[in-house]
Amino acid sequence: MSVKIHAFPASPRSFKVLLVANHLGGDYELCFCDLSKGAQKSDLYTAVNPNQKAPAVEDGDFRLWESNAIIQYLAATMPEAGLLPADEKGRADVARWMFWESTSWDPAIATIVFERVVKGLFGGGGPDAAEVEKALQKFNRVAGILNQHLKGRDYLCGDSLSLADFAVAADLSMAEAASLPLEPYPEIRRWSAQLAELPAWKATRAMQQTPAAAA
Repeated sequence: MSVKIHAFPASPRSFKVLLVANHLGGDYELCFCDLSKGAQKSDLYTAVNPNQKAPAVEDGDFRLWESNAIIQYLAATMPEAGLLPADEKGRADVARWMFWESTSWDPAIATIVFERVVKGLFGGGGPDAAEVEKALQKFNRVAGILNQHLKGRDYLCGDSLSLADFAVAADLSMAEAASLPLEPYPEIRRWSAQLAELPAWKATRAMQQTPAAAA
């Protein structure tokens, strides 16, 4: 694996892609996309991702955006890592949780993170209490689903780590900063704490503290 990863490590979606890349251990070049300075709106970056969002990947002439599509591509280039099951039912199970992350889990968390963290950092003022309350209701509904599924399981799918775990857990990379209400969900806390001990998670967390990421 030798690709360019355009990312803003503090963002959970960028964190997700960097987390998988670090776990796979292949070579990649981090191209810091400073969202705080509007780098995603430059003509150069827009040519890579017309949505003007991070992350995005370049692998030669191939350009890819959408974080879950990116991690699926990265994992497929290194099948020996085992992040994608070999059987169709196993792959469908992983895909189910990745789609769920995109449609249900991420939107709820992203709103809370935006209101409680991002707005302040980007000079957007304080959180909108009504928006936070609506997002918390969504979060509690989907967190209940995830918590129930994790009972008696070490991983989301089957007996081993998969892309599903990385996709869903990455959204919790801002859990402390955004004061996500995880207290009622012991299974989520157990599972996420386990993933946070992975060398790749620690390495990706450290990337959030680099001078480039803090600039």
